[in-house]
Amino acid sequence: MRKLISLLKRGALIAGVALYCSALYAESNSRSEPEATETWEQSLISDNIAISQWFDGIAEGIDLFLAGKKMTSRRNKSRLVIEPSFYYSEKDGYSDATAFSINLQLPNVEEYWQVTFSNYDETKERGVSNSYLRQTAREKDYGATFGFFRKLGNIRASFQPRIGFSGTPKISHALIFESVAEKKGYRVNPKLEFYADADKGTGVFQALNFNIQLTKKVGLTFVNEGDYEDRTHLFTVTNGVALGQWLTPTMSLSYNIFVTSINQPNYQLQEYVFSVIWSHILYKNILDYQLIPHLDFHQDQGFAGNPGVIWNFFIRF
Repeated sequence: MRKLISLLKRGALIAGVALYCSALYAESNSRSEPEATETWEQSLISDNIAISQWFDGIAEGIDLFLAGKKMTSRRNKSRLVIEPSFYYSEKDGYSDATAFSINLQLPNVEEYWQVTFSNYDETKERGVSNSYLRQTAREKDYGATFGFFRKLGNIRASFQPRIGFSGTPKISHALIFESVAEKKGYRVNPKLEFYADADKGTGVFQALNFNIQLTKKVGLTFVNEGDYEDRTHLFTVTNGVALGQWLTPTMSLSYNIFVTSINQPNYQLQEYVFSVIWSHILYKNILDYQLIPHLDFHQDQGFAGNPGVIWNFFIRF
């Protein structure tokens, strides 16, 4: 209980600072005469812009150094993202972690490749259970991923080798083919990935997701995923449905039900999860967060209910 209170206090502190900044901004707008002093919100935005410009300058300098000269006028879209996350569940207790990723795009060197530095292996985040509905802190794994992209008709192909620097150097690879077919009112998203993981060996991941736009603000998504690991002959299947709703241009809700099955020792149910995701954009392209209460029923725990909550923050530069 103390850990849960600590989690809520930390999250409330961050949210409180953001709300306080919003109040200061509203108060400054209501005054008839503008003041010369800068509000907390204005300071937050100006600091973010300054850091972003400094980071863009470094990225452009590396780009021009490798290219030798400026070959394109396209804007450099390099990004730095910091993600503090807080986790709590009744059976597992409290944990927290901070992840970061630096997406370095070099338009003068080559139009179709980019470099990402991070303190976690983003190539392992395949499937909703490891990304959209991740319920545990990411494993620390510092490294660099090189992404090479090509359009093959309507198919987007990418090859992403990664070098890990935590302990013994490790090299992993991922070859991904993905497409999106859109018609009026619905969208189909097939994906096929061949990967070679330094720890788990080779494997194949496939997904076929459907999205139906019920109204302008409500959408229904059906998720179907399978992941086969060759070394252990483990085949994990995830099926689920998510009902998403935009409440305002900056706030949305998603109601989710996901079921996971495995083929060992025979094909059987492993887990089912109920969750609600509240997403709020506090400052566009600067600060947003997710609050995710969830209820898990896992085979290892006799399918007894395990309630929990996740709080993710995203700080972008």
